[in-house]
Amino acid sequence: MLILSSLLYSAGLFLLALSVPGGEGCPSNCFKELKHTSFWEGLTLVVVGGAAQVIPLCALSFEQTRVAKSPEDCEPARVQVGCFRFTVKIGGWRYFLQKVIRWLLFVFLIMGSLTSVFCFFFYYDAWQQHFVQSAVAIFIGLLWFLCGFPFYGPRRLQPSPLSIMLRTLIAAWRKRHLKYQINLDEEDQNHSLTDHLELLNSAAVKESPADDNLRTRWRLCTVTEVEQTKLLLDIIPMSATFIVYGMVKSLGNTFFIEQADTMRGGTPLVLLQLIQLISQSAVNKGYKMVLGKRIQRIKRQYSDGVKIGIGMLTSILCCAVASQVESKRLKALKKKGLLDNPEAKAPMSASWLLLQFIFLGAMEGLAGDGILNFFGHYVPDSRRYAPVFTSSLTGFGTILSIGFIAIIDYYSRFRYKES
Repeated sequence: MLILSSLLYSAGLFLLALSVPGGEGCPSNCFKELKHTSFWEGLTLVVVGGAAQVIPLCALSFEQTRVAKSPEDCEPARVQVGCFRFTVKIGGWRYFLQKVIRWLLFVFLIMGSLTSVFCFFFYYDAWQQHFVQSAVAIFIGLLWFLCGFPFYGPRRLQPSPLSIMLRTLIAAWRKRHLKYQINLDEEDQNHSLTDHLELLNSAAVKESPADDNLRTRWRLCTVTEVEQTKLLLDIIPMSATFIVYGMVKSLGNTFFIEQADTMRGGTPLVLLQLIQLISQSAVNKGYKMVLGKRIQRIKRQYSDGVKIGIGMLTSILCCAVASQVESKRLKALKKKGLLDNPEAKAPMSASWLLLQFIFLGAMEGLAGDGILNFFGHYVPDSRRYAPVFTSSLTGFGTILSIGFIAIIDYYSRFRYKES
């Protein structure tokens, strides 16, 4: 799946490169010309390929860096290599691999960021070159991945938490007439079912003790699977509030960029996005140093919630600042008589957007990291699925933001005769 998704993503970038008119910046009638090119096909492949990469990439990194737990009575062994001595525990090699992978990711992220900034400044209008270079980079990475493919460990197929939850719900509905106090699976005799959401407990009950094939027909689940399903159902109400984070983040990726594009001079867009990344990292590290450890020491279960709450408050400040800047931009256009011209640039500097990009980065550093940690603590097999759940909620927020923008735009056109 990872190979296929990378090929789709690379092919989509090549189609986007071919769709750019003349390989330069789009003219005024760019949208009409794109209708007769491969732009939409390429965009579809990029979206599908990017979405399909998340799950296999997380699963592969999880399997290749799984750390074995060392027994309590296991003593570390000393290993001497040349003039150096090392203390090695069970799973120590895996920890070393994790550190190497993190450093490699950081180095390649910095290299990619510097390359993109360099290309943006020196090839500002050459969008075709941007797409081709990105496609070539992904293809080279895929070849590198294939070179190391024979050395990867075996992949163990495991059901996802959502499939386990669906199977448990179906099994509980089919056996809702049974009582769960009897006929538990032999593998689960040492485990106990909780009374919370006890309607699901019947999914772990055998209808016939002699029948050992019910599990293949979605009629029998283990106690562990039932309790995991209860945990997932419990976090759904709080997870629904995380959609707001996706909505605000989508505004930063669309509306804020459009604001910067309709302002004259001042701060380049790439510099604003770089400041956003710096703000995200600085606020995240600052929170961990100042508040994170203290809250975790007092009440560990509230640490993620406090971090997410502060991030949500920061999103309110971000939207408030963005609203004030947009009002100022519209007034500047109206003063110059350019309000009805969609291609006009407001006579104000893009530096006005600096504060809202700082708040946007702070929100991502607090709420984004807090949501990831929340799913990491409560989702089963968290290292594999926590990033997937976080990306899914962000995607739902993006979709909802598009709908809200369309409704507000229609209302403003209908009542105030302007968008």
